[in-house]
Amino acid sequence: MKKIFDFNLRKLLYNKKFTIPLSLILSFAIWLVIMINQNPVREQIFTDITASVSIENTVASEMGLGIVSDVTSQKFTVTVSGPNYIVSSLKPEDFLLSASVTDVNAAGTYSLEILGTRNSSKSGYSFVSITPSTIDVTFDYIDTKEFTVVPKLTGVGATEGLIAQTPVVSNSEQSTITIKGPRSVVQQIESVNAVAKVDDTLNATQTYDADIVIVGANDKTLYRYSADGKIYNSSDEEIQSNNLTLSFTSVKVTQPISKKATVKVNATFSNVPSGITVGEGDWSIDHNTVSIIGTPSVVDSISEISLPPIDWRSVSSSSSSFEVSPKLPDGVKIFDNIDYFTVTVNTKGYTERVFTVTDIRYSGLASSLNAKTGRSIKNVKICGPSDVIKSLKATDLYAVIDLTDKSAGQHNIEAVIKSDKYNNIWQNGTYNATVTITD
Repeated sequence: MKKIFDFNLRKLLYNKKFTIPLSLILSFAIWLVIMINQNPVREQIFTDITASVSIENTVASEMGLGIVSDVTSQKFTVTVSGPNYIVSSLKPEDFLLSASVTDVNAAGTYSLEILGTRNSSKSGYSFVSITPSTIDVTFDYIDTKEFTVVPKLTGVGATEGLIAQTPVVSNSEQSTITIKGPRSVVQQIESVNAVAKVDDTLNATQTYDADIVIVGANDKTLYRYSADGKIYNSSDEEIQSNNLTLSFTSVKVTQPISKKATVKVNATFSNVPSGITVGEGDWSIDHNTVSIIGTPSVVDSISEISLPPIDWRSVSSSSSSFEVSPKLPDGVKIFDNIDYFTVTVNTKGYTERVFTVTDIRYSGLASSLNAKTGRSIKNVKICGPSDVIKSLKATDLYAVIDLTDKSAGQHNIEAVIKSDKYNNIWQNGTYNATVTITD
């Protein structure tokens, strides 16, 4: 049995498929033992490392201070020391550089010490040096302020017969802008403009991408945010950051191109009795013509302005003057400083009397329902030609109450006063009656 075992072991030791892997394993084990036992120590240098500076949950943060300098642009060189097999496996992300802001309690620039800490599970090494050993960080109070955005287009002209009006910010929600940043910078801001260079003669309204220009004292440009997303300083040099936060950094400006025209103004009336014709000689208006301005195509389609109708039932010998606000198509407004027109109706030859109307009739009542109201409608003022009103009797009048779609119950409904005998009289004012409807 012993001979068989000796024979197999001897055979195995002469087998290259076994001896080569075994020699590699033994070599690595010997190297590892030597490295661990001798513990060679060496230094490793890492460059272009950034440091983090945080004020979260600090006195500086509670005081409203913020970091206003570019911390991330400063790079550091880190030297660490440790066993060769540990140091050689390190990467820059295995440790973290930071600065303490514990002593920061006011606005200003502080030289903060840079500290190195482990940022992974790898250990067994130490920090030898960090160069530079400090970082200069500027702190300031952070303010937020809102500004009106003033649109400015240069080199704009309009073709003959048209008018280039004041440009406007295309999106009304961008008419104001909020800027947040260091107090020392925000306090310098006087205004914010939306600027675009056009250099063109226009025959229609156009919209342009504009730069956001932050302006300080004496109309000096502090910063310019270009339409392509870049930031420029007061020397018009491109910069990466200015520590300001804007509620938006892109804006469009519209240049309205309008046309001006003078048009006639007409008064209109509703509920005019069929026996009365209301012509231009029956009324007057304080502005017979008016200047309008707006989109050229719309202005070209307007030959006159018809005011909203005046209810003829409001006309009487004691009520003949009416203030009417115009309604214009979209894109058109009155160029003159006019909020309303005064229309005066010529009531010469007209008079009025008060009657009690007892003849009350219904229209639109469902056949399955019955209606009942009071016996009369009192104090009804009727207007018309003097000779007609003089001979008018209460029996010449009746009231019509529309009960269309009305169901059982009590309703307060307007009554319209009519006459079959005269078609040139009208009620002055409105009159209601209480109607009880039953099944």
